[in-house]
Amino acid sequence: MSKRLVLHAVLREFRVIYYSLFIWFKPPNVDTERDFTYHKDSQIKTIIILCLILITVEGTLFHFLLHQWSSIAAWIFTILHIYGLLYMIGFYNSVRYLPHKLEQDALLIRLGYQSSITVAVDNIESIKHAKAGDLFEKEVKHTYDSLLKIDSPQYEIFLKQPVQVKGFFGKQRLVNSVVFRADQPEKLLESIRERQTDG
Repeated sequence: MSKRLVLHAVLREFRVIYYSLFIWFKPPNVDTERDFTYHKDSQIKTIIILCLILITVEGTLFHFLLHQWSSIAAWIFTILHIYGLLYMIGFYNSVRYLPHKLEQDALLIRLGYQSSITVAVDNIESIKHAKAGDLFEKEVKHTYDSLLKIDSPQYEIFLKQPVQVKGFFGKQRLVNSVVFRADQPEKLLESIRERQTDG
């Protein structure tokens, strides 16, 4: 395994621990002119709560069942479930603390710590209303979806040149469009257009 992959894995685990345990002591620092939240009007909180309940119930039940067979297996399974709980809590906190960010010449679209993409404002061909997708629809290879499948998309950014997406597990790919949500989508679009006009 290369040093780069090891470093990426260590940083990934650090993010999970940081956002699940330590971020609680820091208030969100959101600049109302540059930062655009996307968790308030989405289903992310509901999905996270449901997952936490399911992971806890399943983990408890399987711990006792596996303990009848092997206490070591039961504890390994329980530790994996605890990691799953930390991952889900960390993901939700990262969504709250890592909003979309619009700088003077670039737009950073994120989905918590899972993935992100930086798009130069002058690389935006057009922005249109996104089509509502099916929950079980296969992901389009050259499109970055910055939302959970259960949420309906709001807008799709079409790019002049492909841009690389940074994934949580180190996977990177080139995309031609970005589908996203924002709590104030019209304000974000207006700010993008202002920067395109200024440029």
